[in-house]
Amino acid sequence: MPKALSVGIQAADLGRLAEVAAALAEAGAERLHFDVMDGVFVPRLMGGAELFAALRRVTELPLEVHLMTMHPERHVPAFEGAERITVHAEATPHLHRALAEAERIGARPGVALLPGSHLSGAMGVLEAAEHVLLVAVDPGFPGARFVPAVLKKAKKLKEKLKELDKEGIAVGVDGGVNLENLAAIVEVADFVVSGSAVMKDPGPGENLKRFLAVLEGGRA
Repeated sequence: MPKALSVGIQAADLGRLAEVAAALAEAGAERLHFDVMDGVFVPRLMGGAELFAALRRVTELPLEVHLMTMHPERHVPAFEGAERITVHAEATPHLHRALAEAERIGARPGVALLPGSHLSGAMGVLEAAEHVLLVAVDPGFPGARFVPAVLKKAKKLKEKLKELDKEGIAVGVDGGVNLENLAAIVEVADFVVSGSAVMKDPGPGENLKRFLAVLEGGRA
């Protein structure tokens, strides 16, 4: 399947949300990634239904929501209008319910795993998931570093999906993705999520073009 990039919009200046979203769309962004952190599942507060609704009003780009919250099945309905909703296997004993809620409101459901989590956390819900997102940093900690072992995990997951005849399930990597490691990541993943590396100088438009060049098989 084609390689794809989701841009983590919250790495932008949130006071210029509409302006940045428009610049990304003009530069060729295909979708925006919206993180929700509850300060419990991960040690940071970020996102929320009100900010998501504001973003939905100022851009026509597809939005995907990554719920890093305890009991995501309780929060999924607040993000109606998302194209894709991803919930963590580690965050609820009711994972099927959370994925079913995402599908009920018209989103493509997916399951996420933290760097230290085993792939078995996703294996039991593959029939209900459109994608599996492998988080490559410990989220919520500023300056968290990319965990290289996630590349091996992604490769193993792709192999397992092939064995199970479920190659239609997309595998993504989120966290610490930059122009230096992008080529290695897309060798084992179908899509990536990057925020800070897209937003930094010389600016989201120029950086996005470099990312897309790598995804299309060229050089940054």
